[in-house]
Amino acid sequence: MSYRIGLDLGGTKVLGVVTDSSFNVIYRKKHRLSNRADILAVMDQISDVYKELAVNIKDSKIISVGIALPSPVDNQLGEAKQLTAFKENNFPVRAMLRERTEIEFKLGNDVNMATLAEYNFGAGKGASSLFTLYPGTGLGGGYIYNGTLITGYNSTAAEVGHMIIDIDGPLCKCGRHGCLEAIVSYHGFKTFLEEKINSGNSCVIDPSRFRAADIFDAWHNNDTIVSELLKYQARALGIGIANVINITGVERIIVGGTIYHELESDLMPIVKENADKYSIGNGLDGVKILLNDLGDEAPALGASMLD
Repeated sequence: MSYRIGLDLGGTKVLGVVTDSSFNVIYRKKHRLSNRADILAVMDQISDVYKELAVNIKDSKIISVGIALPSPVDNQLGEAKQLTAFKENNFPVRAMLRERTEIEFKLGNDVNMATLAEYNFGAGKGASSLFTLYPGTGLGGGYIYNGTLITGYNSTAAEVGHMIIDIDGPLCKCGRHGCLEAIVSYHGFKTFLEEKINSGNSCVIDPSRFRAADIFDAWHNNDTIVSELLKYQARALGIGIANVINITGVERIIVGGTIYHELESDLMPIVKENADKYSIGNGLDGVKILLNDLGDEAPALGASMLD
């Protein structure tokens, strides 16, 4: 038997999977990062997860090892071009991991890898072209056309989080105003919440520390501020989707994110209404807007598919 290994580096964890020849996940390992401020310690922990997964398949052949990274990647140089969560640019991930494991890792952007997995095994099955949008701490995107993952000339294709939605909008972490990510993300929600509270509004959520569950509780308890913010985010996401449709003409849109899964019946109609309102002509006719299927394993699963 031959196997593949895929890993996913997040801001707080490393998730690894072993897949068989049909890409079924047969082993899984999730490791909470410690000492994440030290990038060399992070490389050590990724290597440890790989080694633990490899031990499970003993003498069987490993035909591919890939890692999904929260960064655009340069596969020729083996670098993460902008590893923002770890404050590193042009970081030599492949060389670092080769030094620790004696294995040649293939690199992919995390949302691109999730998109690849969803296209083959999840909500994208059966489509020839699709675009994914994953709101979370930030907002990433992925684009597949005619079955091919489109990464672009400089590996920055589908960075939909930095599409400008409102030129006078909030400041994004990238330094520009009005990016989709500055609105539709955990960071955007926190920024808006702080602004509302500093303006004298009251809210049951403490913007200095809150979890997704707190947002859901506030929504279900009809908190005015939270309701207003989530609806604004949903409208902005719909406009972002309309722009994607206008530019790419894809036949399927996949949306990720805990909030849209938990509050699907409340927020997705707003998303779809605005996607339809702002898309040109009949661009949205027959286009399905679906939630992602594969959950947190998707980036690692996609990374295991790299050849």
